[in-house]
Amino acid sequence: MISIEHIIRSRTGLHLPRWAIALLRRLLHERRINELILSGQGLQPTDFLRHIFRELEISSRVRLLADLPASDRYIFVANHPFGALDGMLIADTLLRQWRDVGVVVNDLLMHIEPLRPLWIPVNKFGRQSYPYHRLYHEALASPTRQILTFPAGLCSRLCDGRVADLEWRDRFVRDAERYDRRIVPVYVDGTLSRSFYRLAQLRQALGIRFNLELLLLASELFAQRGSEITITLSRPIDPRSLSGTSAQKCQLIRHEVYAMG
Repeated sequence: MISIEHIIRSRTGLHLPRWAIALLRRLLHERRINELILSGQGLQPTDFLRHIFRELEISSRVRLLADLPASDRYIFVANHPFGALDGMLIADTLLRQWRDVGVVVNDLLMHIEPLRPLWIPVNKFGRQSYPYHRLYHEALASPTRQILTFPAGLCSRLCDGRVADLEWRDRFVRDAERYDRRIVPVYVDGTLSRSFYRLAQLRQALGIRFNLELLLLASELFAQRGSEITITLSRPIDPRSLSGTSAQKCQLIRHEVYAMG
């Protein structure tokens, strides 16, 4: 179960007034999210994901541009147009071929208990704790676990009239080389509402550092009801076969992701 009040207190130490908590609960759809969690209580991650998709009437169409041998170990890297929905949809796709899948996510998603076995938590807004650091590297070293990550870290924004990810971090390239994994580019087709992007632009124009638009992501999730989302997976890439620095390899792979769009 998710408690917005508990999350805020545990992470910031703030004791907000009741009206502020009530406003955040409505804005973040605490009740609707908890109803989804409760209605799927006791389900395994794979079944819980499909339960969410049924409840929200969301489906996916998968395009596979090359064979992905089940015996190989991969890091799947994807653009991030929707937020948490991307991770759930791609994880569901991967779980149809592999039993052991890990998704690198904002540690706030650990509050969705039925999906905890899938998540590899990272702190997006502070220093990594030792337990998170250990879990991350154990997952990469695993002989069976397939890894999904979003190199931008945050969902896409509107820039120069086009929705695209923010700057990609090249850590996935270095980790793929270190742990002898191939990289699979993944493209997720979709956008959020104009309100989301306008709020992001307004926040930036006003110089506000806190990502106010993130407060809209729960509403954006429910707004996808009835959607069919296309996911495209490209050929596996051995990062050692690419020339250049890790940062340059990262940009090449990002380009390949968006070339599928």
